[in-house]
Amino acid sequence: MTDFKNISSGKIEGLKHKYSRKIILLFNKISSKYVYANKNARKPNSNSIKYNMVILGHKLGYKVYANGLTEEQRIEQFDNYKFVNREFLFDIHWYKEKSKEFYMPTKISLVAESELGDRRKGDQSKLKNPAVMFDFQKLLVANAELRLLIFKAKSRSELDALEMYFDKSISAYKLLERGSIFLFACFLHETKELLYCEKYKK
Repeated sequence: MTDFKNISSGKIEGLKHKYSRKIILLFNKISSKYVYANKNARKPNSNSIKYNMVILGHKLGYKVYANGLTEEQRIEQFDNYKFVNREFLFDIHWYKEKSKEFYMPTKISLVAESELGDRRKGDQSKLKNPAVMFDFQKLLVANAELRLLIFKAKSRSELDALEMYFDKSISAYKLLERGSIFLFACFLHETKELLYCEKYKK
């Protein structure tokens, strides 16, 4: 039985973290405009996801690190919030730092990886979607309140196989604290649906 739910009914259920609902609503709003309308344009789609997550992070009062923004987007974010920075370990990173200090984070509320590709360059494995698996490893070792994976799957069977991998990986990683929360947002191209779920370390 899959944990992934469909948002097309208009209801969002089963999410515990305070930001999960906001994030899924954000992706639902941008998905038809970017992800499905131009499904082969990986770079613009990734940029749209990251740019919208940067804006949301700033609106929620965080400093934000992100990769994949254009120079114009970086300038806009700096003009609006007096801060924007490139990638720090993860694709997206929302954090707070000690007042009047630099390089002294006090809280990381979100780390996110966005992977809309299938295979990393040079990957010789026979696995399906190894690029998604590679990025998910980073989230396993992250020390944050919420770990977000944004990805695509071509079919429901591909998503089912990835979900089995996520469950096994969360269970197997011994240094992950009990109750750690993962949020998943999957763009399913077979049906043009946004599917989502949270998973927890037991």
